Amino acid sequence: MPRVLDANFDEILLLPPSVEDWIPAESPARFIREFVAGLDAKEFELRRASEDVAEGRPSFSYALLWRVWLYGYLCRIRSTRKLEAACRERVDFIWLSGNLQPDHNTLWRFWQEHRKVLRVLFKQTVKVACELNLVGLVLQAIDGTKIQAACHGRRGWDEAGLKQALARLDAEIAGHEKAIAREGEQETTPATLPPELANAQQLRAKVAAALAIVQSGETRHCHPQETDPRRMKGDGGNRFNYNAQAAVDGQERVITAAEVVTAENDLNELNPMLEQAEDNTGAKARENLVDGGYCSGVQIMRAQAAGYEVLSPVPADPKDAEDAPYHTSRFQYDAATDTVICPQGKPLQFRRERQRNGAVAREYRGTAAVCRACPAFNICTKDRHGRTIERWPWTPAMAEHRAKMATPEAAETYSKRGQIIETVFGWMKEAWGFRRWTWRGLEKVKAQWQLLCATSNLRVLYRAWLTFLFASKSTVTA
Repeated sequence: MPRVLDANFDEILLLPPSVEDWIPAESPARFIREFVAGLDAKEFELRRASEDVAEGRPSFSYALLWRVWLYGYLCRIRSTRKLEAACRERVDFIWLSGNLQPDHNTLWRFWQEHRKVLRVLFKQTVKVACELNLVGLVLQAIDGTKIQAACHGRRGWDEAGLKQALARLDAEIAGHEKAIAREGEQETTPATLPPELANAQQLRAKVAAALAIVQSGETRHCHPQETDPRRMKGDGGNRFNYNAQAAVDGQERVITAAEVVTAENDLNELNPMLEQAEDNTGAKARENLVDGGYCSGVQIMRAQAAGYEVLSPVPADPKDAEDAPYHTSRFQYDAATDTVICPQGKPLQFRRERQRNGAVAREYRGTAAVCRACPAFNICTKDRHGRTIERWPWTPAMAEHRAKMATPEAAETYSKRGQIIETVFGWMKEAWGFRRWTWRGLEKVKAQWQLLCATSNLRVLYRAWLTFLFASKSTVTA
């Protein structure tokens, strides 16, 4: 007769079970414990038990709270209340916290106090990955992704709506003040404001701040509850989003740089991301595969001057198709005569300098009679004064970049960009379910992005840790 096993809730153990036996040897909780143990105590403010205050209730060590937060993100648990519940109900969290149970307020305060350290934590994951040769620095992809803000995406107001809301709040506050004045004639006025008046004044301050941002011309729409995000097209349509930036190494998909900006495009983010990636890894990548949205003359010029190799498609100009025979790029500059030679071999003479957005361009124009007599007059230009070409400080750099991107080798290399970085974004949004920030405000969002990218790197380090663990077991067995 087969034996049937069932739980015996009345059984009393003679010897207590060892805590180390609660989870398997390959559990990611063990990896997180080892990783936190290797962090610098001063750099990450890891409090030792002897440093706890002598009075009051004993406080949780910083190492314990770091372990809970990192392992929580590794397990896709990002809510403080869910982390609190996990420390009570899940065996891996109970083991990792030593059967201690920090509540959600403790976890939240720890996050608030240490969110600035998360940038250092992210950099530490990159450093460890480099030491383990998980970062090849052969191909590095850079891109941005739009992630919806915590505020409601449909409740943003334009200038007219903000003015109307401000007028309504002013009338509401005036009504509350009159009511308080009437009550004050009969009895002593309370020392604190009534809750309804205090709430109205707080909301008015938020609406006034949002109106000031809209009137400054920085954006057309603003959300009173969260003024940092901007309306931009993302996965959920035109919502209030933040622009999350990342640089990913092609070897094991380690994230080497991470940042969050409120700009709707990536035109000014190329060099900051390249510099941060170099600072985190200690070296330049051989090739940087960059989305076309980063390709601007200023950024390409600066990248070339700093020694970065960048592959990025040149944005097409709808008014002047690049494959056209008389595209601006087909006009050659002659430094000896300071002229521009058109595809027909005719010189365009220097005419004047023009300043735009802080940069100075040299303007060259063909002779009116020569251009009108040219057989390509209506194709090259229809200006009766002749074709005009502007040479900006970054024109030589863009010409060099355009020539490089025209080679088959560059096209083949650049085709690998999507599989490097889009895969990481896919993991975050689809597998990990991170499609919306859970914190409000740019600084908090930056901290959350650093933690999320650090978690992505920890997954790579965990796989390397498993390989080392199994190799050690095989050696012992042999």
